[in-house]
Amino acid sequence: MDKPHVLIIEDDASVCELLFACLTKAGYRVSVAQSGEAALLQVEEDPPEVVVLDLTLPGMNGLDVCRTMRRDPWMAKIPVLMLTGKTEEDDIVAGLEVGADDYMTKPFSPKLLTARVKALLRRGNNHQNSTPAAGTTAEPKSSPQMLMVKTLGTCELRIADRYLSWTEEFSPAQRQLMSMLVGTLAGKISQEEVQVALWPDSSTARARSSFDSLLSRVRRTLDQVLDPFDSKKYLVVKRGYLCLENVRIDAHEFHRLIRKATQQLAAREYWPAEITFSSAFSLWQGTFLPGDFGSDAAILFQDELEHLFMESSLPFARLIAESKRYQQASRILRDALRYDPTNDAIVRLLYQLSLAQDGLGKASQVLKQYREALAKEHFREQDIQEALQDFPKDKPAQGWLVDD
Repeated sequence: MDKPHVLIIEDDASVCELLFACLTKAGYRVSVAQSGEAALLQVEEDPPEVVVLDLTLPGMNGLDVCRTMRRDPWMAKIPVLMLTGKTEEDDIVAGLEVGADDYMTKPFSPKLLTARVKALLRRGNNHQNSTPAAGTTAEPKSSPQMLMVKTLGTCELRIADRYLSWTEEFSPAQRQLMSMLVGTLAGKISQEEVQVALWPDSSTARARSSFDSLLSRVRRTLDQVLDPFDSKKYLVVKRGYLCLENVRIDAHEFHRLIRKATQQLAAREYWPAEITFSSAFSLWQGTFLPGDFGSDAAILFQDELEHLFMESSLPFARLIAESKRYQQASRILRDALRYDPTNDAIVRLLYQLSLAQDGLGKASQVLKQYREALAKEHFREQDIQEALQDFPKDKPAQGWLVDD
């Protein structure tokens, strides 16, 4: 199942680092916002199950963030753990009065904080699963539960404790339709596009009938395998478009997070960039498998995602290396080389990281594997020699974040 998402709203980098480490170790997916305004946008964009909120923030303070969340019926359901250096009783009361579910002061015990987050998650789940008692007025209907669409390294649909495997439950035509849907970041495709792709030689009327029949079979499969499930809340036809709604697609999330991390890095927001890269790479369990199911759009999206994974491995590894975590940085690069063993920039950085660990033998092994990969791709011996002759002999003189 997907890891519960915890959003940290904190502007102190050292506290962010501690929170990120302890919550990630506890098995949560962690993201960070460093201002109240950015946090509220992030809550809408990537809803968390729990928020850990600092009271003192630049601009909009923690009390205002919590107050804003509690005024919104949708955000009000998210548990908030307020974390601050203020220990006066009035501050604690103020935090609880604006709607915080729990309160901890700095310095804090990572073990205790993790336990409090776990308790809030459990409380939030109980609240969502509770039903009105007999004789009471039911709450207005909430949004449908989020359907998790796994596409990186596996193809599954998950909701609560139920899951559906694409390869086991969907026919080839059903898989192709689903791959067309998830192969676009918009999460929707026109009926005409589906009809042209799947039934190019059929008349318009015949293709429309085939589309209706295929959609009906997909919905029936979803309803039967994920029972209880209402597929019409997730697979929706609107104004000639077939849309995915109330879903979270891991590939789309990976794409968004990589773009965000790249922007943070360009702005020299190094710690937030590292956390965002880490969140993105935790989603990457392998290539975008729907690209193997016959959809041209999904094939192109598969190529784009692999390119993003390769390209972002370099800055992510450099960020990690800057804090001298050379082994972790090397692992990131080795994973990237599985998709392109002849990528010169990645090989060179991996070679430098091996030298930085006083690993002359490891560095020599990197060159040996690079030579073998080039030979396998039928590079001429002269070209291979030229590629190997000017490898760096030490770590970058100006730091790992500078691309020498």
